[in-house]
Amino acid sequence: MSDPASPVSSARPPWLSPWWFLGGLVLGLVALAVVGRRVARMDYHPGYVRFFPQSSPETSYFPTLHEMTAIVRGECRPDQVLVIVGGNSILQGVWQPIEEVWSKHLQDLLGDHYRVVNLAFRGAGPANGGAVVAEVLRDEFPRQIYIANEAPLTAVESLGYDPYRYLTWEAYFGGRLIDFAPRKQVIAEYRATPAGRRVLIDAAIRSLFDRVLYFGDTWNWITFRHLCTVPSLYGAAIPELLTPRAEIPDKESDATDPDIVAQRYAASVLDIETQIVRGFEAYMHPAANGHWDLAEATRTDLLQHFAAAFPDSLKRRTLMLISRSSPYYVHRLSPAEQAGYDEAFRDTVGLWRESGYDAMEYGRDFNDDDFGDRTHLSKLGGAKLAAAVAPEVRALAGRLGYLR
Repeated sequence: MSDPASPVSSARPPWLSPWWFLGGLVLGLVALAVVGRRVARMDYHPGYVRFFPQSSPETSYFPTLHEMTAIVRGECRPDQVLVIVGGNSILQGVWQPIEEVWSKHLQDLLGDHYRVVNLAFRGAGPANGGAVVAEVLRDEFPRQIYIANEAPLTAVESLGYDPYRYLTWEAYFGGRLIDFAPRKQVIAEYRATPAGRRVLIDAAIRSLFDRVLYFGDTWNWITFRHLCTVPSLYGAAIPELLTPRAEIPDKESDATDPDIVAQRYAASVLDIETQIVRGFEAYMHPAANGHWDLAEATRTDLLQHFAAAFPDSLKRRTLMLISRSSPYYVHRLSPAEQAGYDEAFRDTVGLWRESGYDAMEYGRDFNDDDFGDRTHLSKLGGAKLAAAVAPEVRALAGRLGYLR
């Protein structure tokens, strides 16, 4: 008779112990915090010019506040006047190749006493992105000017717009924003809605963990410099899908390319684009003297929004650019409508100034070739914008006492 089979041991290997698991988890989190803390102080965007689709939320890459402030520190010396460019795709430089983006021209015109850092995002508002960074760095870089843009007769949200509002919450829950009563009121109203409450709870929890573990900074560093951990719409398949974002070039199209010029002002969009230019008529009405008057309700609403858009101490060092449309569309308005269009810009600039900001319009003397479409500037228009903005920046720096 054969011997009975030996019993199978039920003892677990030591490394399957819950204590080993917990110990490994704690060790991993500590390593994440140590690496993340170091990365958060690192500028891993050498030769930075601007954010573009592959380095922005457009492709699920969300630059953190630490990441953006590190870019500024890497670009601007303490002895320079910091000029942060925020705003939307117009100032980001759509239709302008990276070598000739307008903010580079502005830097050349201002010279070494200034340092221009373009933090604009496509679809962002004046209070998004660059505005948050400027506020966070207000004490570290006290000689600072912030530039943003907006359309005429357009209100500004103090919390900015999605998908860039995450930076506002990151700064808010990190205790890095100025205690500004009008903005606190807006946040309270936002919190009062079910959707807003969910967003704020999520943002508060994320901020708490990120302040300890720095996971956002760590994964951005990995994704940007080493291995893309977030799929990009610009990588069709592996291995391109895994390409670090830093290795994907900024290939912004040139609006002066003959193929683009040929279809720049397509007949299929002529009517709708012209109607957008004519949109000021919803807020103004012709007056008997040939001028156009702004509706009092609109004036009051704009003043309220402008007053709440930025803390008072930052308004005086903010330059708002009011963006005109291409003359290709403006010239399709009647003479009376063109007069109203011009008046809308004068009124908008005046209201921004009345609210404590510096402001200017641009594009009145631009031509069709200075635009790549109705709103975005070609490299030709970008150079003209830089030439118009540079003296305003110098004058504002003088008024702020930066040049003493």
